[in-house]
Amino acid sequence: MLYNGQKFFSENGLKDLLEDQNSSDDFLYPIIHLKGEDIEVALTHSRSQYSEEYHSFVNGQHTTQGGTHQSAFREAIVKTIRDFYGKNYEPSDVRKSIISAIAIKVMEPVFESQTKTKLGSTDMGGKLPTVRSYINDFVGHHLDNYLHQHPETAEAIQRKIIQAERERKELSGIRKLAKERAKRPICTIKNYAIVVFI
Repeated sequence: MLYNGQKFFSENGLKDLLEDQNSSDDFLYPIIHLKGEDIEVALTHSRSQYSEEYHSFVNGQHTTQGGTHQSAFREAIVKTIRDFYGKNYEPSDVRKSIISAIAIKVMEPVFESQTKTKLGSTDMGGKLPTVRSYINDFVGHHLDNYLHQHPETAEAIQRKIIQAERERKELSGIRKLAKERAKRPICTIKNYAIVVFI
């Protein structure tokens, strides 16, 4: 595989990338690794980090600023998870602590910068569908299948989402309480008559 102009060999592709970038002890469940003809994805959730972590590639080029493929991937994960559990989870709760990577092949990619760090293409090229449709269809089908075949991973993901939802609501409650307290006057000054005896 060509990676930013250099030859790079990886037996397990993006799965190896996630393992090299993170400690496997931090993975909530084993990496989900899905491959198609023009697409490869890998994902898991972290036990300790709160932010979302994405690695994205187009035709072997590392798109550090993401682009249409990364946006579609983020959307596809949420849609697939919601459909699988039949619940309208908040996107931020689904993606909280996610560690993931996506690589796609696009016929004639258009980048938004000269450094080729952000994909601007909306089409895969040829007779293929849009980038968004292609990724949504692939993730929707393959991730759903994976979760049905690995119920222990599906349970771990749902627990993580419920925990994220609970933390978000608790934080929201604390913020609301802090705002209410901030609106209250700290002390009230009453008019007092001061009498001086001489």
